[in-house]
Amino acid sequence: MPDEKPFYPFVLDHKPRLFLDWLLYRLFKRVQFNANMTEPLKQMHRQGTVVYAIKYRGQLDYLLYHYRFRKARLPYPKIAFNLNMSLILPLSQLFRILKFQIVHFFRHGALPDPYATGFLEESIAEGTPSLICLVDPKGFTRHFIHAEKDPLQFLVETQKKSERPIYLVPQLVLYKKTPEKDQPNFLDIFFGFKDKPGPLRKIILFFRHHRQAFIDFGTPLDLKSHLTACDPTDSSEKIALQVKQMLLESIDQQKRVILGPVIKSRQQFKEKVLRDPIVMEAIQTKSSGNLARRKHVRKEAAAYFDEIAADYNIAYIQFANIVLTWLWKKMFQGIEVDPNELAAIRECGRKGPVIYVPSHKSHIDYLVLNHILYQHHMHIPRIAAGKNLSFWPMGPFFRKSGAFFIRRSFKGARLYATVFTRYITALLEERHPLEFFIEGGRSRSGKLVLPKIGFLSILIQAFKEGHCDDLVFVPASITYDRIVEEQSYLKELGGGEKKKESFQQVIRTRHFLKKKYGKIYIRFGQPLLLKDYIEQNGAIEEKTHKRLAFHLIRAINRASIVTPLALLSSAVLTRHRRGFHLQDLMETVTVLMRFLEKYQVPISTSLSVCDKAMEETLAILIKSNVVRTLEDTEGSEVFYYADDEKKRELEYYKNNIVHCFMSHAFVALSLLSGKEEVKSAASLLSDYEFFKNLFRYEFIYDEGVTVQYKIDEANGYFQEASYIVESPSGDGYQVTRLGFVQLPIWAAFTKTFLESYWIATRAVIAKDKRGGNKSELLKTMNYLGQKFHKEGVINHLEAVSRLNFENALRIVNQDILTEAGTSEAETSPSSERLSRFSQRLHELSQYTE
Repeated sequence: MPDEKPFYPFVLDHKPRLFLDWLLYRLFKRVQFNANMTEPLKQMHRQGTVVYAIKYRGQLDYLLYHYRFRKARLPYPKIAFNLNMSLILPLSQLFRILKFQIVHFFRHGALPDPYATGFLEESIAEGTPSLICLVDPKGFTRHFIHAEKDPLQFLVETQKKSERPIYLVPQLVLYKKTPEKDQPNFLDIFFGFKDKPGPLRKIILFFRHHRQAFIDFGTPLDLKSHLTACDPTDSSEKIALQVKQMLLESIDQQKRVILGPVIKSRQQFKEKVLRDPIVMEAIQTKSSGNLARRKHVRKEAAAYFDEIAADYNIAYIQFANIVLTWLWKKMFQGIEVDPNELAAIRECGRKGPVIYVPSHKSHIDYLVLNHILYQHHMHIPRIAAGKNLSFWPMGPFFRKSGAFFIRRSFKGARLYATVFTRYITALLEERHPLEFFIEGGRSRSGKLVLPKIGFLSILIQAFKEGHCDDLVFVPASITYDRIVEEQSYLKELGGGEKKKESFQQVIRTRHFLKKKYGKIYIRFGQPLLLKDYIEQNGAIEEKTHKRLAFHLIRAINRASIVTPLALLSSAVLTRHRRGFHLQDLMETVTVLMRFLEKYQVPISTSLSVCDKAMEETLAILIKSNVVRTLEDTEGSEVFYYADDEKKRELEYYKNNIVHCFMSHAFVALSLLSGKEEVKSAASLLSDYEFFKNLFRYEFIYDEGVTVQYKIDEANGYFQEASYIVESPSGDGYQVTRLGFVQLPIWAAFTKTFLESYWIATRAVIAKDKRGGNKSELLKTMNYLGQKFHKEGVINHLEAVSRLNFENALRIVNQDILTEAGTSEAETSPSSERLSRFSQRLHELSQYTE
């Protein structure tokens, strides 16, 4: 008589009854899981057998994974090694199990062993998803003392006999995002530690926080591939121990990505930093061995720590999450983020402390970024915030939310610099994620600012000294449809003074709640591991810091997204400054979109239907009085235009994407300037190098490519579009009739800057006659700019920009007025050089528009 079908209490392969199905669905339906693993899990299930590995045994965990994955149509575990589920099985199933065990006992004189009967081996061979517990005291006792089979060792032995791969998938479920503390409390002793909660604590956690529960996965292990890489002489037991350790490390690393490191108190950090040998040496040096003075210097060092250090408290993060969720819904139409990019960060976060390097356009950048990270189950980084934000009451709140404060300059504050550096080192040693703005301050112009390397140098030095295994830099672009600080930026660019941050300013911001600012777009670049970067670029030197800084800022540029307003602003300011009909605007937008798609520039999802996006954006600009309309008497034709003052608002958003066009803009400007009919290759090269050097403080250029490559790339695109043709002699290019119509679109991206720099040269020439300091010189530039615009000498009121003037002044001082900036052949007086330079800028800005 053949053996009956086996039944075991660790198998959940029956269809739940209606009531049980309803109950478990209600309990588990809100539990989230890492959706990026959906396709990989299905793929592994098709190719082999999926075995989920959890750290600690637990019936509730088994039920959760079984029913949650079942509802999500994922491979769900039907077998849990050594986990008795009798208490929740239906009576009919219990009866079958009991009957099977009695029959087996009478036939074989022993209770059925799923290993000996071949049930488990057969199930694994058939691809049945299963669950194993890595840390199982009861299972260890059975294996170590009673010599029963170890589940992991069994899987290794089964894999050796099978061609079908077994995939071990480490996973964990987190009910709370509260970081673990260094010291246990009274409740931990009685109810189990948060890392290993007792049954009662687990039940309480589940029912209190199941709506926020999150299932995450570590890196899957292909057991078949792993065995191939192992020494053939290794025993199954040894391999099983190695695999177990790998899976446990993967689970712990993934938990650290979500919860962060074990939290030490602020006092522990303070003692660690202030007792650091380097800090103690700095105190000794400053006190010059004087005991009385040493006491004073130690107080000073302690005060510096209090000024700098964060005081992280998860309660503030949870409160901020509630407030910001409401605030973003009130002010914005949504936040776009790519889950795949977050998954890549989560993956790399296991390799070292994550350093977020976002663009900086608004004070709300760090609020938006951290809110998104928290909502996507990633630990909040410690944020480097300017000391100007430490005012009451926001300063204490930011400090409790993970911000530490940094002075704008360390000049003359050697002890402060030492304390700050050792504080950053201590954070890295504990593997805390960090966030800093590589631009230093907020960009008032809309484009990225050249990077500052001070904070980056501290991070690199800490790595060099061995305080962390690696650093994972994550460039991030934060782009807004409309910027909250728009009006204040325009005032500053127009010559107004920046207002100091204060509580009164916070109160005044309530009027922002009355407006909608469109969407926020967050895009992350490819994570960069410092070890890999050094291997590819050589040992760490002083030049490494600057090179890495520019690498990161370029990565932010590449991740930056084109928004509807940026695209519309570019079309208006480059082609339709005096006004436009909708059809004419759409033709220009189509030209720009074709270019952006050609070079695979990231574009917002709303631009997938470009016409609709432009019409909606135009309606918003009309409503906010940036664009005005004129209608004919019959109302059949509508003419749109923007006043000059309002063009300054559009300039900010055009600058968001100006980097996408700049190399082609240089070539277009060269092709349109000058009187020659054929533009020679030598002239193009000379002009391009002049533009690149002229605007070196304005734009961030691509690395690893030559000027000639960029010229050839632009010429290739313009030839393909029929804007230029090669001259009959083959030594240059001629602009076609279509080119004279379309190339000014590209050249116009440079015109605002050309006019700014020309105004600056006129002011410097006037200064030589009247004298004055830099502040007075900038005021003169502002006056001349306004005057020249009224007189019609310049076309762009946006050229009256304090930032552009400051950069132009640097160029004039370094390249024109000093001997170091001139060639040996250029021996004429500086005033003559300046006059010729000014004349060339004016001629370049007069290309045919």
